[in-house]
Amino acid sequence: MIATLKVSYLSPVLEELQMTKMRVTLQAPMPPEEVTVQVVRDALKKADIMTPAVRAALYFKDEEGEFLTLPNPKEAWPSCCVSDNLARVWIMWVPNPPSELVCTCLGPHKHLPDKKKLETVDYDGFKGYSLLAAAGDACHSCVEHWLDDGVDANFVSDNQQYTPMDCVLWAEKKSKISMAAAERVKELLKASGGEPNKMAA
Repeated sequence: MIATLKVSYLSPVLEELQMTKMRVTLQAPMPPEEVTVQVVRDALKKADIMTPAVRAALYFKDEEGEFLTLPNPKEAWPSCCVSDNLARVWIMWVPNPPSELVCTCLGPHKHLPDKKKLETVDYDGFKGYSLLAAAGDACHSCVEHWLDDGVDANFVSDNQQYTPMDCVLWAEKKSKISMAAAERVKELLKASGGEPNKMAA
């Protein structure tokens, strides 16, 4: 019967962190086959070790000493980590991804055309190419800034004849931006009359 979870933390490179061991007592002793991944997770939540605000992954150590995850919540905790009425559990904190819907840049001048282009364009051209760059980065707030500043939503680059919509579609096709961020910028451009010139929407 398993009555206790012995918990340790893992670093992002799967190394056990020293001085992090703790014990969590189950509500009642359970047969090993009933101590599933979900049971372990629920026990850690009840002990306030895992909270809804923090993402964490559970790991076990196999017989070869490698740390592995168990994606199936109904799967029993591996027998190689069970002994003396306790189960060994390892936790790795998973950083929350940056919001796909909020621009985290330092402002509209972060998205700039290349240096050669900067040397050849006037201020209106600078704003237009900055809009193209912001669109290619799927930066909603900066695209909105340049549109509000009067830049044409269909500003076209000299060489490739790309519009801001083309830049979003190209970056999305190349998986350089998230789909969620791309959709928000595309909707913003469409609302301002923006259309693709080279890329199929």
